[in-house]
Amino acid sequence: MTTTLLPASILPGLLEVSLRDQLDVQALFEQVGIDADIVGRSDRFISLGQLDALLYAAFTESDDPLFGLHVGADNHYGNLDLLGNLMATANTLDNGIGMLFRYKDLVVPYLDFSLDLHGKNVQLSVISKDPTLRFTATRAHNDVVVATMVSIGRSLLGAEMPLAGACFLHGQPSTDELESYGAFFRCPLSFAASQNAIQFSAELLGTPLPRAYPKYNERLRRSADQVLAGLSRAAGITGQVIKHLERLLGEHTVTMEAVADALAMTPRTLQRRLQEEGARFAQLRDQVRHQHACKALSQPRCDMPGLAAELGFSDTANFYHAFKRWQGCAPGQYRKEYQKAFHQEPGKLTPTDSRA
Repeated sequence: MTTTLLPASILPGLLEVSLRDQLDVQALFEQVGIDADIVGRSDRFISLGQLDALLYAAFTESDDPLFGLHVGADNHYGNLDLLGNLMATANTLDNGIGMLFRYKDLVVPYLDFSLDLHGKNVQLSVISKDPTLRFTATRAHNDVVVATMVSIGRSLLGAEMPLAGACFLHGQPSTDELESYGAFFRCPLSFAASQNAIQFSAELLGTPLPRAYPKYNERLRRSADQVLAGLSRAAGITGQVIKHLERLLGEHTVTMEAVADALAMTPRTLQRRLQEEGARFAQLRDQVRHQHACKALSQPRCDMPGLAAELGFSDTANFYHAFKRWQGCAPGQYRKEYQKAFHQEPGKLTPTDSRA
């Protein structure tokens, strides 16, 4: 699990999600080591591991199969705190999505977004960056992110957001459950898809937002930049090591000496600093290798020997043993179960954020 941090200001929203299914929030917070005094504060942080524990419990302990859909359907840009206000005060929907792309790490650093052109429509897709997270692999999470994109879009526009389609990673629900999906999305639905996504007319991107406020948006961006800088500082030496490992991976054999040199310190000092933060270099290197391997194996084409070499293993067998230790299954099995091939190559769009 990475040392990615999130501001504690997102905790009120997580409390609301937990309380929806009457979970024992106090016990859950104590279990994952969250102090109630930091709830709502943007200058205090929680780890991605703590978020994973919270949401996995909320998603898996619910008896409602439509839990994720209900949570996402009730969302509003105001629930996204600073990020939501950045999006709402942008000039157009295109600018608002640009704010999402630029400042998503304020709320969802574990997700990547893409905006792809599909004929006269665009597809806004969501992909989990960290395959080791448990809650992002649940049906509830798929439903939350897809329904949230629609809810946020409708709240930003202050009106309906006509959809050309909605896609979900999980399989098709029961007939009774499908009625709830149809009532909310009001568009063709695709299940067991290659990604969680929504499609809508490209013309909608130019729609002016009713709460556009360029000067205030500029102030919010300065605040957001400060929060992001605080997140980076709070990640400490462990976060810096992970970033350097990700950059060095595949270039040459990644050693503690190479990373220490990049950080302008001796290997002994680096080892001591990591120990102070409860981390070990070998553990962090395996973490980065694991995430890189899962991402590579999910692609339509993956050269296993080449991937093993890229990760610094002397042969494929050693890679196989390491991956099985990380993931609990062989690379081939993981690839067979989780590989998602795109049916078409969409044109890439870049949401604008400079005109807001």
